[in-house]
Amino acid sequence: MEGYAKVAQLMGSQEEFAILRRFRVLNMQRLLYLQAEIVHLEAEVGQLAKRDAVHEERQYHARDWWSLSQGGEGEDLEQWHKVLELNEKLDQYSNDVLLKQASLARLEQPRQYDLDFLRNWFRRPGMGSFPLLGIDRDAWDIKNESDLIAIKPRDAPDIFSRWFTEYLVPRYHHVFGKTFKKDALPETVGSGIYHYKESSLEAVLGILATVLASLLPICSVVALYIVQSNGARLGMIAIFSACFSLALALMTNARRIEVFAATAAFAAVNVVFLTNSPSYPIAA
Repeated sequence: MEGYAKVAQLMGSQEEFAILRRFRVLNMQRLLYLQAEIVHLEAEVGQLAKRDAVHEERQYHARDWWSLSQGGEGEDLEQWHKVLELNEKLDQYSNDVLLKQASLARLEQPRQYDLDFLRNWFRRPGMGSFPLLGIDRDAWDIKNESDLIAIKPRDAPDIFSRWFTEYLVPRYHHVFGKTFKKDALPETVGSGIYHYKESSLEAVLGILATVLASLLPICSVVALYIVQSNGARLGMIAIFSACFSLALALMTNARRIEVFAATAAFAAVNVVFLTNSPSYPIAA
């Protein structure tokens, strides 16, 4: 399998690599041309309507559809024919090109890791080995990066998940995974390409996040229990609250208001523990 068939095999089997040009500028140029045509047709219809309004036999065109569309021939139907031409362009503009462009604009850009892999796949001899020879082989170059879209991009992960999947997993595979990992992609796509299931990675990430979410409150309570100085305790509450909010920001996709609310609740639990501690001074 060679050429476009080989590229299609990769993009079809691994949908995160189905990365293509959006052609944003060309599509906008097409919209502008259609808009210009409609503007000119609109002006022509307006001129014909003014002409017919003062004509003895066509003065009712503005108020009677039948006389506008069926009455007479030649100039009598010129305004109606222009309206039909305008309607066709409006339909092409509004229901076809404009809606498709709006839908195209909502497609997301590919993840940088996936784009870098695709570029490497094109170049590496054991994989794509330069499958395309025409000028379209440069479609994925850096100069076109802002114009690229992914047909089915992977869900945008949080910072920790991105680091785990794009940095830690490749290094694990380089040291251990290639010895035990058996889920290699077909040779038609390329040799030496292994696939880690998203569900498995998400499960590992979920376990790590759950363990950390359990450890942070416990560690803060233990530390506050061991330390006797109230000043040091207050400082530790601030540090643990900062660590908690940082963990939320790095390991979840929580909104800013959710991070504030969860951090405030975490700090409140620590303050309650501090005020109920025997070493906390209580006014008589």
